[in-house]
Amino acid sequence: MISNNSLQKLEYRKVLNYIANYSSTEKAKEDILEARPFNKINDAILEGEYVSEAKDILINYEYPPLNYLPILNNDLSLSSIEGSILRQDRIQKILELAEISRKLYQFLKTNAGESKLFLDYSENYFIDKNFENHISRVFSPSGDINDNASKKLAEIRKEIIKKSSGLKTVIERILKGFSSKYLVQEEYVTQRDGRLVLPIKAEHKRHVKGFIHSESNTGQTVYIEPEETLELNNEILSLGFAEKREIERILKELTALIGVNSHLLKKAFYIITQLDIVFAKAKYSLEILGAFPKFNNEKKINLINARHPILIKKMGRDKTIPLNFEYKNNNVTLITGPNAGGKTVVLKTIGLLSSLAQTGIHIPIDPDSELFFFDSIMLDIGDEQSLEDDLSTFSSHLSNIKNILDNADEKSLILIDEIGTGTDPSEGTALATSFLINMSNKDSIVIATTHHGNLKIIASDLEKFQNASMEYDIENLKPTYKFRQGVPGSSYAFEVAQKIGLEKSILDLANNYLDTNKTKIEKFIIDLENKSVELNKKLNQLEIENSRLQGLTSLYERENKKLKDQKDKIIKETREKADNFLKGINKEFEGTIKNIKETNARREIIKEEKQKIEKLKIKVKEIYSEPKEKINSKEDFKLNDYVKIKDSLTSGEIVEIEPNKGNVTIDTGSLRIKAKIKSLVHTTKPKVKQNKNQTFINTSSLDSTRLDIRGRKPEEIEFEVIRFIDDAHYSGLKDIEIIHGKGTGVLRESVHHILKNHEFVKVFELASVEFGGAGATNIKLK
Repeated sequence: MISNNSLQKLEYRKVLNYIANYSSTEKAKEDILEARPFNKINDAILEGEYVSEAKDILINYEYPPLNYLPILNNDLSLSSIEGSILRQDRIQKILELAEISRKLYQFLKTNAGESKLFLDYSENYFIDKNFENHISRVFSPSGDINDNASKKLAEIRKEIIKKSSGLKTVIERILKGFSSKYLVQEEYVTQRDGRLVLPIKAEHKRHVKGFIHSESNTGQTVYIEPEETLELNNEILSLGFAEKREIERILKELTALIGVNSHLLKKAFYIITQLDIVFAKAKYSLEILGAFPKFNNEKKINLINARHPILIKKMGRDKTIPLNFEYKNNNVTLITGPNAGGKTVVLKTIGLLSSLAQTGIHIPIDPDSELFFFDSIMLDIGDEQSLEDDLSTFSSHLSNIKNILDNADEKSLILIDEIGTGTDPSEGTALATSFLINMSNKDSIVIATTHHGNLKIIASDLEKFQNASMEYDIENLKPTYKFRQGVPGSSYAFEVAQKIGLEKSILDLANNYLDTNKTKIEKFIIDLENKSVELNKKLNQLEIENSRLQGLTSLYERENKKLKDQKDKIIKETREKADNFLKGINKEFEGTIKNIKETNARREIIKEEKQKIEKLKIKVKEIYSEPKEKINSKEDFKLNDYVKIKDSLTSGEIVEIEPNKGNVTIDTGSLRIKAKIKSLVHTTKPKVKQNKNQTFINTSSLDSTRLDIRGRKPEEIEFEVIRFIDDAHYSGLKDIEIIHGKGTGVLRESVHHILKNHEFVKVFELASVEFGGAGATNIKLK
């Protein structure tokens, strides 16, 4: 079990607060704040699946009908006690509970009928329209008791209105009479103790017969109920008591109805609470772009692009540096690096994300991330000096580590910040080494940070230990907060001191007292870090280029297969047509022979006709048979031969032959390419055709069907492109190509703009991938 102390240090409750703000019901908010990691892996996985399903619902549909509800468990329990009466507002909330249960059931059945989220709770919803109608008819939209809640209540309220109207008439008449005699302080009627009274001047109170209810603060006004209205006021007051008794009877009846269904309503309330929790977690997952990790029993940790949830809330996702951490066979990971470089954040991120995931909460990671399900997470983080217990910082750390050593096992995650600090460095290093080895022997997963340089060397020598570090920007002397595994880090103490402005003489003096061996190690580590950063940059560039080439290769293979399929289809269709044609000819030939026989022609003529027919068959077969490719040898080709690469549109002149390698170099006009000799066929060099319909003097210097304008500026190429198109047209060419390169695409757009408006251009399109793709444009002329 993960202790509350560990969760507190990891600021686990802060994240629960974020989630609780998304809940609708009071009970869900309370339960979220009290949530603790599950003890069983299957419970955590199931909760994570529920949240994933709820997240899909939020993405694809509207928000489910979840509204505010107070905690109603006590009211539902009270309703089952005979003779009890629930408050009017609580009955209305129980009615709302029933309505939410019915609407929620219908919503999930319609939008997620096959989900576990619906199926696992489907039998415990409360759905009873008669129950809802029975309660809702009692209340008005404003929440008051309706006049028609019962027949008796309607009669009582009707009588109250009648008596009140009569009373108003009488008292207004009396007020008018007293006003004419200047007995009243002001012309208005007011109430005291629920009875209508008149404000009489104090000096005239003896002139008015009636009951004195009160006086004003100044004593100048006396509030008197006139004698004539005493009886009417009494009657109205009695009717008021009767109204209260009837309302109480109605509420008692409703309470009894709720009591009969209280067990089912409690189940529905539980379901609504659980669904409210799940959808609050789903909303939080959408906010942080979260995912639920895969849990394993093989002690694997692979956090991909993990972020600290609290930093996301504080700084935003884009400004939070992602953490990539992989645990393989190294029980102990020792993180080194400069102060304020993010070492402690790494510890807290791993601990917090593990705790949240084991609570079924989505965390800010890539979906392919993996975590091990820990029985305990133990920490020694921060300055825990205690004046009350008379413990120094070092003593407090030792006490924590003793507790960790006593309780750690193979299912423990141990996070220790600044291990071995607070005492003599050599003794601290020795103790830290012993602690880490003991934890490793218990097969716990340990992640610790330190500034002790010797621990870096020890970690590189010990089995099941690995170094890690926080990257530091040495040029700008500031941390990058990027985590790196397998490489120790430097503290950069002197560099940081220099940055904040300490005098050079002070730093030089300090350098004289620095351990020579340690200086060499630190310099070695800094050089190693710099080389690692450079290698990572190059690796990233190579990965990007490799991805691009893989994409181009895949595209080429798809296009090549497409062309091959088209070729095979054309050959198949042509062969079928040829076979049908031959069958038709055979049929006609047989008919001819039959006719010859039927006309009793001479045998010599028949024989002669048959020979003609056979020759015709051979000729037809030659025309329609599939051409056989010429098997080439190295001697078939020589310099200056014009050749074509099979199954492509690439052709050109041979300018170099490598007989030993079986390669040739072909000049295509715009570039030279190497090809295998066995992939070549002879072809005829295209001739420039004369346009017979026009007579003109060709002054163009067109010597290629390609124009290469790569590296030029858009404003420089307009005249050249237009002249190239004109020359090609007047030379009788129909297919030409302009090579403009990919670059930013500005040059390509300029060329396409010219082509769209040129009178000789029929159509144009980008070249296929193997012939330049977006870097070249093929043009057909009119």
